[in-house]
Amino acid sequence: MYTSHVGSFPLPPSDENVVKVFRDLIVIGIDYPPYPQLRDFISIFLNPLIEVGLIGEFNGIFSLSKPISDDFYLPILKPKILEAELIAEIIRVEKPFLEGVRGCVTGPFTLASQIQLTPERRDIFSSMLSRRSFVLQYMVNLVRRYVEYLHNELGFKFIVVDEPILSVIVGSNKILFGYTAEDIINVFDTVLSGIDFAGVHVCGLIPPILKDILLNTRYVKILDHEFKDIPRNIEVYSFNELERCDKFISFGCVSSKNPSIESENDIAKLITIGVERFGNRLIMVKPDCGFRGLLGYFKNPEDAYRVSIEKLKRIVNVAKKFRKNSL
Repeated sequence: MYTSHVGSFPLPPSDENVVKVFRDLIVIGIDYPPYPQLRDFISIFLNPLIEVGLIGEFNGIFSLSKPISDDFYLPILKPKILEAELIAEIIRVEKPFLEGVRGCVTGPFTLASQIQLTPERRDIFSSMLSRRSFVLQYMVNLVRRYVEYLHNELGFKFIVVDEPILSVIVGSNKILFGYTAEDIINVFDTVLSGIDFAGVHVCGLIPPILKDILLNTRYVKILDHEFKDIPRNIEVYSFNELERCDKFISFGCVSSKNPSIESENDIAKLITIGVERFGNRLIMVKPDCGFRGLLGYFKNPEDAYRVSIEKLKRIVNVAKKFRKNSL
């Protein structure tokens, strides 16, 4: 049973804080720590599109700067994530003992949902997510480049595509904007092609259509969801389905929204329920989502960060007990 984290933390963005968070995660004993995301997980990946003049940003809202035709060509962009490069350098020089680093990549659907057609409106129905061809061609190409950069250039073993918007656009009976199940499957298989250890993180309640989509992807091995704040997700997958499709569960076992720190006993009880349901297909435990949202509960970011670290410490302690008992 490995330990990991989705990526974001409630500290101000700076090189010093990125290094501090990563070293803290090593000390705690996280098996697959992420490169810390202290900036917004959208802007990290959309900034290159600002540089080439495709989109603009005003007061945190991204919108198109020029019309996009069906034959629009994606300029050759050189992916660069400063936070990830700092961590890659630490790995190269210090060689800490880790299973691997989690390379977090915001997915094409979620990125497109944050690009508005015009700056006057801000909702998914007026976003580039409504332009199916743009997402399936342009955004998929962009995200694939980031995946290759993190995996091939920086050497991060565990690549996870973060797609929180999927549980919004994939409903219980239909998928918004004309996307098909095959579209979404093809997106993941294109973006993660050739990655041996890859996952997808989707927030919210997982509807049956989305479950089937994720189970039928080729390269997604790890299904990363919320189980603490959304316990109904425990009933979504069965052991037999996971085994048949060769998928594994990354199990959210503490809240990323509630600043109250769960007891180790409560964490162990929830993981036990997960193990009873998923068996050895539950191979990773982590918080439900990132911790950046905890900022809203504290006046001082350091206080929010201390809560984040304490939650992670308790996850690691409980995971160690499960490992010992399984020997």
